[in-house]
Amino acid sequence: MMYLFKRTVFNCKQATLLSLKKEEGKLSFIESLKLSYHLFYCKPCQEFVKQSDLINRIGKDVNQTLFNRPPFLLSEERKLRMQQELDLLSR
Repeated sequence: MMYLFKRTVFNCKQATLLSLKKEEGKLSFIESLKLSYHLFYCKPCQEFVKQSDLINRIGKDVNQTLFNRPPFLLSEERKLRMQQELDLLSR
């Protein structure tokens, strides 16, 4: 029993999967305890979780920015200039 607990808790691959599951909000209480215990001792996994959180926050910010003002929208000034150029061509 102790071997199974150690293998689950101290396995970085499992901790990585648990941290990704946590981001999705699908982590059980026992899994949360295992992840917390692993992160208490494992510095590389702590860094992974921090970097993953940062990437997710940046991704959400970019998504929100693109949703509010997609890159394909033209400014009013650019629209006016294009219309003027089209008007010149149609004369």
